[in-house]
Amino acid sequence: MSTVAELMSRRVVAASEDAGFKEIAVVLRANGISALPVVAADRRVIGVVSAADLLRRIEDPDAEPDAGGDAGNGVTARDLMNAPPVTAGADESPQQAAERMRRNGVKRLPVVDGGGRLVGLLSRSDLLRVFIVPDHRIRWLVGEGVLRRGFGLTGVGVSVDGGVVTLDGRVPRRSDVPRLLRAVRRVEGVIGVRSRLGYQRDDLTRPADQGSTGSEHPRAR
Repeated sequence: MSTVAELMSRRVVAASEDAGFKEIAVVLRANGISALPVVAADRRVIGVVSAADLLRRIEDPDAEPDAGGDAGNGVTARDLMNAPPVTAGADESPQQAAERMRRNGVKRLPVVDGGGRLVGLLSRSDLLRVFIVPDHRIRWLVGEGVLRRGFGLTGVGVSVDGGVVTLDGRVPRRSDVPRLLRAVRRVEGVIGVRSRLGYQRDDLTRPADQGSTGSEHPRAR
């Protein structure tokens, strides 16, 4: 499975915590971006500053302008940034990063190492690369990586159509079914999973429930 480090852009434009209002505005415009991670001297990400933050400062009726009437003069990234920052760990899964983007309503995440230092930037378009995987490659990853190596199963069939995986066959225990489906959902390129799995022994409920099969399980988003 891919990690954030494999998908992120390593060329990242950042602002120092002492960067001025106009310096930030110039960098945003020159690079065609709407936000910048703010870093301390040791490259730790301490916040994020956006074009919207700059505009709010200009529009703030309580902001004190300088002698030239400029409300942004003397203001630094430290004053403008949103903190604490929402970041992604370099070793996290794309699914974890995507969920964090969704939950926080952001389009990109600064990527940090174990010490919180900036190492890259992850965007929504970077995440889409996870799902551009040919069906035959997904079939191999599921069949060889998950079924055989992960679960030691040889009697489960795998078919893939447009990134949707269908599993057909029987597993030893009923409890194997949800574990197997979770593992398949985490495979790179998988968009959804359909289960036609049965089981030989019901280790979860009464024997009367044995032999039931699953239904479609959409990929968590």
